[in-house]
Amino acid sequence: MRTLLYFSLKDAATARLAQVRCGDLAGTPARVKGPWFVQRDNQPVEGFPATDIGQTTYREEAALAGIFVGAVVGALVILRYGVSVGAGATAVAYVGAVMLGAIIGWWAGGLVGVRIGRLGLWRQNAQTTPGQFLMIASCDSKSKEALKQVINELGGVGVDEHRDVMPNFRWV
Repeated sequence: MRTLLYFSLKDAATARLAQVRCGDLAGTPARVKGPWFVQRDNQPVEGFPATDIGQTTYREEAALAGIFVGAVVGALVILRYGVSVGAGATAVAYVGAVMLGAIIGWWAGGLVGVRIGRLGLWRQNAQTTPGQFLMIASCDSKSKEALKQVINELGGVGVDEHRDVMPNFRWV
């Protein structure tokens, strides 16, 4: 499982050191990805890699829930409005409606989820002063303590932590 770790850093010099230290960890079996940086109001930090919107919102979680909701709605539509011509046609209609409902639900869930920011990040981002950054790093769950220790040594403060539900479920 992957874990997204969120840290607050006090200045650009600390952010550069953290980027170098995380790069050193990325070459080890820790499998650290990132770090990505964002400042107040989700603005990118000049000269640093920007965050993906899915790292600071509930887009993936809402899209995943939308898949299931859309599939159920698709099945209910066929149940209510479908005309049975035969077993084969009914089965094809159900499969098609469930698939179409799941795709539409995934899309709609993603649109809704992108508008919902992570509460801990939103609160921390509102408290940041000009010049402070939020750093987001993705790591293997086994190596998160090592990454936390490295960032804490640099003066970074851990803000939040998020475990991915589906580690490879990302928007393209």
